[in-house]
Amino acid sequence: MDAKLSRKALEGALKAAGSAHHDYEQNALSGAKDEQWAGFYGAYVLGRLGDFVTPSVLVGFLEDAPEDGDWAVSTAEFILDNLR
Repeated sequence: MDAKLSRKALEGALKAAGSAHHDYEQNALSGAKDEQWAGFYGAYVLGRLGDFVTPSVLVGFLEDAPEDGDWAVSTAEFILDNLR
């Protein structure tokens, strides 16, 4: 794991990915739900933070992350726990 990767940076990237993805669904997909959302989020996060993990591994973490509380916070913790 990249020693520079912090929970705060990962949370921020996940939140930004969510905002960008919402715009993508509304504009590019005309409001349709994106079934490939994890790939979009993964590419966005890796583009912002660098290749701290392979894209396929990150997509798997995103798909497996628990959906409780603040999603970006719990998902960042889930990813970092799995990278340790």
